[in-house]
Amino acid sequence: MNKKLIKSLLAILFAILSIAITSLLFRFEFFKSLELKAYDALLQARGERPHAKNVVIVTIDEYTMKELDYPIPRDKYGTLLAILAQSGARAIGVDDISFPTIRQDSVSLYQNDQFLFFHQFAPNVYHAIGPFVPTDDNPGERKAIDLEAAKILRQHSIPKHAQFNFPQATYIDERPYDSLVNVAAGIGHILIRPDSIDGIIRSVPFFVEYAGDYYPTFGAALAFADAQINLQTITVEENEAGGLLVRAGKLEIPLDDHGYLQIDYAGPNSVYKQISFQEVLDAFVKKDAAALAIFKEAIVFIGPTARSIGDHNPTPLADISPNCFVHANVYDQIKSDKYISAAPLNSQLLLLIIMALVVSIAAILLKLRWSFPVGVIFIAGYLWIAYSSFVNTGVVYHIVEPMFTLFFCFASTMAYNAATEGRQKAQIKGMFEKYVDKAVVKQILDNPSLVKLGGEERELTTLFADIEGFTSMAEKMGPQNTVGMLNSYLTEMTNIIIENGGTIDKYIGDAIMSFWGAPLSDSDQAYNSCAAAINMQRKLTALHTKWIHYGRPVVNQRIGINTGRAVVGNMGAESRLNYTAIGDAVNLAARLEGVNKEYGTRLLMSEYTYRKVHDRVLSREMDLVVVMGKSEPVRIYELIALADEVQTDATKKFLQYYHEGLEAYKKRAWKSAIDQFQQALAIRRDDIVSNLYIQRATMFMDSPPPDNWNGVFIMTKK
Repeated sequence: MNKKLIKSLLAILFAILSIAITSLLFRFEFFKSLELKAYDALLQARGERPHAKNVVIVTIDEYTMKELDYPIPRDKYGTLLAILAQSGARAIGVDDISFPTIRQDSVSLYQNDQFLFFHQFAPNVYHAIGPFVPTDDNPGERKAIDLEAAKILRQHSIPKHAQFNFPQATYIDERPYDSLVNVAAGIGHILIRPDSIDGIIRSVPFFVEYAGDYYPTFGAALAFADAQINLQTITVEENEAGGLLVRAGKLEIPLDDHGYLQIDYAGPNSVYKQISFQEVLDAFVKKDAAALAIFKEAIVFIGPTARSIGDHNPTPLADISPNCFVHANVYDQIKSDKYISAAPLNSQLLLLIIMALVVSIAAILLKLRWSFPVGVIFIAGYLWIAYSSFVNTGVVYHIVEPMFTLFFCFASTMAYNAATEGRQKAQIKGMFEKYVDKAVVKQILDNPSLVKLGGEERELTTLFADIEGFTSMAEKMGPQNTVGMLNSYLTEMTNIIIENGGTIDKYIGDAIMSFWGAPLSDSDQAYNSCAAAINMQRKLTALHTKWIHYGRPVVNQRIGINTGRAVVGNMGAESRLNYTAIGDAVNLAARLEGVNKEYGTRLLMSEYTYRKVHDRVLSREMDLVVVMGKSEPVRIYELIALADEVQTDATKKFLQYYHEGLEAYKKRAWKSAIDQFQQALAIRRDDIVSNLYIQRATMFMDSPPPDNWNGVFIMTKK
């Protein structure tokens, strides 16, 4: 059978298996949560949508609570409603079930009458009810249907024409008292069910059934009022997609099969006009007509926004949001005729099968440099289709599940290719990994032309590390102990270098040469080398404890670091290549390792490395020197720590005195320099560098340097 045909058949098999595996995975909550997060990302990416301009939120905020306390006195509440109605509000929704409530006491009876007195000036007020709907997690207390409540609330209900899967309330936990129900323009429930997977509010039960009647969600009750819908004419029916459809006059509101409305959030809460409860009262007292003008023809929601009261929940667009904004969004989307629905499953499945087949066949038949772009194009195209569909029509396609399917398609075909056609590469890899770094092997596999004499010039950061006095120490320890200790040291230091992105060039006895920036480019090579150097010194300190336990001597290491242009590549003989770096920049790093001896330091870096990391490390300028074998001076710095590491006050003070002394020294203020360096020595008595500068300054006081002196010091030792 033709080889390409066999591969194509295998690709089809891989595609089918990938779809099946993904479908199985996305039955679990974790994977479902990923799809939900992708939906949230769609909302966030779309941003603010066209929305109703007549929504106003009257907030019960901290300012209101400070001025009026909470619950708010009923005469104040009634005054607010009268002000809103007289200012031209079309409908007013009171989303605050803590008031007015059916629970009364001897004081509230009078207040109820006061509230009703003001309420007569606001005939367009809609009140909230809090139905209790049992769940598996919260079955609640079993109570009989409150027939009196059902009888009084029924005047604001929607007749039940057929049995649908709406949540059923066992009782009404909170509701307005009877006389208030009679004067209210309508009733809406405020039951909100955060998503059981992650607690985010993405939908609301459109109706709650109680005692054989339907009560609309609060935002819908205001929308019906705004559209002047007769509640008795509202019907519910099944639609072709398997969900439900609410018909209310000219309104057609799609719901899912559980009777939930997917909320199409208009944008962040700030898209709606907001004014605090107390600010409305203040504006009325001040006769501020401009402030009250926002209520002209407005749909007003009154709700608590202070964190200490009311209900707050996360939404796709806010980590925490007062629920009154949820109800406002429900009103808004009905008013704006903006709805969200899932794409038909057969359409999604067909699109997924086509993409899986194309990606799988391309991955198995084409080279990676062609198959990968094909996969990227299909993924980008699908994401564009999903985003455009959502923005333009409100139809939501699965996003994460298809991405998983395509990933499995690509991964399975790549695994097949690796197992059949990648054996030769595997043999090469197994052979070369014994001698060179894995990163080098990868480059050889990707580009076999690298395995030849010569190399390329690029910027590298080179690090040389060496143990002090190793030769004399080895003579005392003997060969066996020396090898064991050296292997332990080299292993730990090598691990740190590689963990920080470095490449081991070679081991020279007890010395290590490594570099950053090749074979893979490293834009942060200078900092990574500094981090490695500091960690190497700390690891050596930790090794001391182990070595002392076994009777081995304590050793120190010196490190030199430099950044500059060097030639790097495979060099040597045709039969034996070594991936290495050469050049003056490499030599300078080696020289700086030795310069540590002159200053009693452990970590030195050149000015070329310092320029790239000065704001991310703690360091001090040492000197301007001409190292052995060079003619041009280079400024050198001691690397102390990373900048984000906490330093002691003593260290900070020491560095302050030292740097002030160095500045005075450069300005030829010899006496001031000596004073500052002596202050530094008072904190760190063993600092060789401060003593060195005191000696130089004392000498220059008697024999000043020439006018063209630039502070350079010429090294005579390696």
